[in-house]
Amino acid sequence: MFTPNQIGTYQRMTKRNLDGEEIYGDPASLPLSVVRLAAQSEKTSVRSDSSASRGQADQMAAEAKILTKLELKVDDIVHVNGLTLRVTGTHPRFTAFGVFDHHESDLEYVTP
Repeated sequence: MFTPNQIGTYQRMTKRNLDGEEIYGDPASLPLSVVRLAAQSEKTSVRSDSSASRGQADQMAAEAKILTKLELKVDDIVHVNGLTLRVTGTHPRFTAFGVFDHHESDLEYVTP
């Protein structure tokens, strides 16, 4: 039932270094279908106490939902349509007969 219509790449998070930063494996091909890919610029507060200057900055924000046969894990990285996204959640989807069909993954924008 599920047929991928795009090709992206993914990198598995293999471990964390001593500073707690993620270390990723080599990129691999990922056949996928994009359900939602919304990228936009949002205003964010620069100051921790926004009582004085009301300073703001622009920040890139994106949220996406993709479908794949491969099970992605939370914190894996996906590259699709020029965006770098981090997996925030994933769950399997089944046919009406209860047979596994694909995985649905939610992603968020990662600052390069």
